[in-house]
Amino acid sequence: MLHAILLTVILACAHENPAQLTVERALSAGPSFSAYLISYQSAGLKLHAMVAVPTSEMPIDGYPLVIANHGFVPDPRKYGITADGVDSRPGDYYRSVPELYASRGFMVVIPDYRGHNSSEGYDQIAEQNHESVSLYAEDVVALMAVIGEIEQADTRNVFMWSHSMGGGVAMRVLLATNIVKAASFWATRDIVDLTPHLVDLDESIIIQHSLDDSSTAYSNSRNLSKALHAIGHPHTLYSYESDDHYFKGEIRELAADRDAAFFRLLIGQP
Repeated sequence: MLHAILLTVILACAHENPAQLTVERALSAGPSFSAYLISYQSAGLKLHAMVAVPTSEMPIDGYPLVIANHGFVPDPRKYGITADGVDSRPGDYYRSVPELYASRGFMVVIPDYRGHNSSEGYDQIAEQNHESVSLYAEDVVALMAVIGEIEQADTRNVFMWSHSMGGGVAMRVLLATNIVKAASFWATRDIVDLTPHLVDLDESIIIQHSLDDSSTAYSNSRNLSKALHAIGHPHTLYSYESDDHYFKGEIRELAADRDAAFFRLLIGQP
């Protein structure tokens, strides 16, 4: 099965390249977080991820963790590069992601994926026109193997966020691991190819999408909801009267509030 095959590949790579996380350098902070860059190995490649640490008081067991899977980037080598040409992960488009969740008490880890920014492996994804969701999922599963080395992280409470193409990455990761408690899918791409495997999901799911999304059809999220409903899998679908692909303003804050409340419920926090 898909998830079993992916997990076998990851375990083989982990055997050849034992999990090891390296802190590389500080990154630009936000109002509610400090940040730094880490590196780790996936399939023999050196990859990077941003870690955003809340400035709020740390819970006794550490900060609950959100792994954030970003969407498609037209030129992966420019992921995290601002319009002014500054290397400042996660870049202009996803700038709000770490702030949204760090301000709500969650540590946020945003992997580059291979070939993105300074992460190795660009030649591999260039051959597939950058639509390499299975390879990206492999990279995120490899990241999951080292999150226990992230200081102040509560690895008993790990959640997942995804946007657009990142939904396909996230779903593959959920099927390949049992670390994540729940996942939120924003404006997901069509993942109909994974429908037969949804019966193997253990995680609770929240889905959020603009009804008139100008980039990714709302029907993708509706179809995912229908597929989950058909197998009796717990999930919630929220729709918004908007054409935003990546939510803006009050809708973005509401969507993040819903995610945070959903995650806290599973942690047992108010």
